[in-house]
Amino acid sequence: MDRRKVLAVILICTIACSSLLIYYYYLFLPELVEEPVFKGGTIFQNETWSGPIFVNASIVVPSGVTLAIEPGTKIHFAPSRDYKNQSTIGFTVVGGTVKAIGTPDKQIWFTSDADVPVNGDWNGIDLYNTNSSVFKYVIVEFSGLGISQFDSKVNISHSIVRWVNAEGIYMERSSPVIEYNLLYQNGYHEIALEQYNYDVVIRNNIFAGGHIPFIVFDSSVTVVGNYFYNYHAPESPAISVAGIAEANVTGNKFDGFNNDTAILKLQPTSTLVKSNNDFGNVSFPIPELDFADLKDHDLGYTPGDPEDQYMYVFPEEDETRRVVSRVGAGLGFGWAFEYANGYLWKLGTGDLVRVDPATGNSTTFTFSTSQILGPRGFCFDGEFFWTQDHSLLKIVKFKVNETGVTVYDSFSIPENETGARQSLATDGTYLYIPNRQGTKMFELFKNGTINREIAMPGLDLVGPITWNGTHFWTGNGQYLFAFTKDGTIEGKVYDVARGVSGITWDGTYLWGLYKTCELWNDAKMFQIEIINSSLI
Repeated sequence: MDRRKVLAVILICTIACSSLLIYYYYLFLPELVEEPVFKGGTIFQNETWSGPIFVNASIVVPSGVTLAIEPGTKIHFAPSRDYKNQSTIGFTVVGGTVKAIGTPDKQIWFTSDADVPVNGDWNGIDLYNTNSSVFKYVIVEFSGLGISQFDSKVNISHSIVRWVNAEGIYMERSSPVIEYNLLYQNGYHEIALEQYNYDVVIRNNIFAGGHIPFIVFDSSVTVVGNYFYNYHAPESPAISVAGIAEANVTGNKFDGFNNDTAILKLQPTSTLVKSNNDFGNVSFPIPELDFADLKDHDLGYTPGDPEDQYMYVFPEEDETRRVVSRVGAGLGFGWAFEYANGYLWKLGTGDLVRVDPATGNSTTFTFSTSQILGPRGFCFDGEFFWTQDHSLLKIVKFKVNETGVTVYDSFSIPENETGARQSLATDGTYLYIPNRQGTKMFELFKNGTINREIAMPGLDLVGPITWNGTHFWTGNGQYLFAFTKDGTIEGKVYDVARGVSGITWDGTYLWGLYKTCELWNDAKMFQIEIINSSLI
């Protein structure tokens, strides 16, 4: 065969092979490459998710709907870092069912969609009134809260929760089993139980570093077979038990903790049984996890560390409001805050702190926790202080003088069988308290009798409230809202920091008590001038 024929054969073969490759690409490759799927809003019928999912609006799974998430699915939440446009996206189950069940080799991811994610990029997973949901072999990271459940029984197992702003796993009035999880570098606690959880089991988890591993408040729990290590404050507790709590702590392994302070009862109202725990004196095995600690991006710090990149405090001034001053450095955050008789008052468990708003100087008064255990709302009617005690589910009436606190009366909150929020206000004549769902507000006589109920159709009263003489003010999300006694919103301004936990009025200015970051000793009491509440 001459040279020209050889070249012709080679050319024909090359063209044929190229054509076959092009044909294969267009015919078969689209079936092999998973196209991204975009999701957002309420799911109205059963769905199954797989592959890459990009969430651009908060997901809601309502009653009667089941969402199944297949192994290997990766759910990316669009981040939000603008304090004026906090479209922080979440994943919420309200009576529905989520079956997020991966495998050891194909975990399900809930993560940020940012190229360089930070803690708090998305809101987290919230579960309400669901007993059939399951989270197994999942990874949750870079959210505000990790997995939270309320009035539910959602077991969480074989999963990783890390780099979350606040609690990795949080619950109220729930009774799950939490087992064989890897939990680390979450801002406040890896696990927190608050407000009347019951028969909770925490077993065979690895708590692998952060600030404060575990707290139990007003709940009953069995803690067994867990491993706590890589925490850098040996005198701090690994397990704190507070309020009306019952905790049985047995068979756990602790590295780097003082065995006198590792398991600590904070109040005499709690019941703590601890036995057969390993502080290096015996040789308990470390729980064996059957999955890898996979990472696409390592945050590089624990939220709450000095290098934290999350925006906890917003610009001091914009077109709606201005921060006049900040006081309270070193006093920490709290849940009960009021202005009275020329002072700011912060009420906690067993102490009442009086702060001079001009100088920041403070005086602390102590009292028995048998009188006031878990204050979560605070007001002053000109003669008496009043607080809502979310541990005792009561409103407590008291006075304070230079010698201490004197309690005069108490009565049960309305609808106390469902629990309470963190609010209490007065206009001098009546007391005002939201229900736990935040959908209405009770106007009470000062003996606890309900005068009327106020519907709140346009505002979820999840935050604190105060009365300024003409309107109530509350914090909710990115705004501070003004609303009337009939529940009508009449104004709002941008909030000044993250996590308003108390709000009050001094006659001229609004004051807010903020978490910012719970772990920081910054000044958390903000004096706020309202410039224009009608711009937004």
